[in-house]
Amino acid sequence: MTLNVASVRGPAGCARALLLIILAAGAMVGLSGCSTLLRTSGPCMPPAYILATAVVAPGGTLRISAPAATCKPRYGEDARVRIDLVNTRREVLLTELAAMSDAGAFTHALEIPATLKPGTYGISAAPDGVDWCDDTGRNNRLENPGFGDTGLRVVRTACAVPYVEFRVAG
Repeated sequence: MTLNVASVRGPAGCARALLLIILAAGAMVGLSGCSTLLRTSGPCMPPAYILATAVVAPGGTLRISAPAATCKPRYGEDARVRIDLVNTRREVLLTELAAMSDAGAFTHALEIPATLKPGTYGISAAPDGVDWCDDTGRNNRLENPGFGDTGLRVVRTACAVPYVEFRVAG
């Protein structure tokens, strides 16, 4: 940043130069103070879940699990995960609720219906009763704890429900 105070001489020039220096210094201090906010880890999203196997027989058991989040999502003592068995059009065929830890960890054994035809299906699992996303793509669950009470909110890049494919073999 270059200051040109030669164009205005006298007390007015000194006042203008001093004001510019104070504003520039304030901006630099302000930006350096915000840099820790801008480098926070981001939102505390649910941990990714996994399927124990990619193929299961009709009437068999499919184990679904997720580790605890490394952040603190605070789902609560009575947290539950909603697990949906879906077809290729993402239509829900079966829903079960399972216990989940405050940090999002869970393990559940889903009994695959014996009447399910061989083919490709999917599992969707997400914390139950938590509205992660409104119609604008904004995470409306809570403010990012790293931002404090600044009013800044975290925006998700996608609001699609997680989905993991598996096959039912006959």
